[in-house]
Amino acid sequence: MAGGKGTRLSPLKPVLKVCEKPMIWWVVEIAKEFANNVYVATVKGHPAERELWSIHSRVIYTSGLGYENDVIEALSSVELPALVLPSDVPFISRQAIETLLNQCKASICTLICETSFIGVSLWNQMRLNDYQDIPFPQRIINVNTQEDLQEINKLCHDKSP
Repeated sequence: MAGGKGTRLSPLKPVLKVCEKPMIWWVVEIAKEFANNVYVATVKGHPAERELWSIHSRVIYTSGLGYENDVIEALSSVELPALVLPSDVPFISRQAIETLLNQCKASICTLICETSFIGVSLWNQMRLNDYQDIPFPQRIINVNTQEDLQEINKLCHDKSP
């Protein structure tokens, strides 16, 4: 998911550099470890649209009416089950995704980190009334502010593209 307004940081948030790579690049790379088909969802005319296409060639357009609405729109274009990852969790761990995949018993499961919704979810079916929160005990940095961006860039020595 890379079509938000980025009001707290920048409309270009999905392509801001994290360890010398666009933030969305990191998310696409880990998604490839769990899925055969990876798509980037954005809004037509988004300030980062051109760069998103250069990072990943499978782009789905949504209306931009809000995260939840855009997720449902994007999911209508793909086969389920589908893993949804927002562009602002570039260093989400394999362990976090595996926890979500292994513990999910509902139609829709969301990963909860430090009691917060971070936009990571698994959709097995489009049954909106059958959902489950999956707690994950470790912190996942959700990049929403300049401070978050600075913090995550301090972790670059632990990551290699």
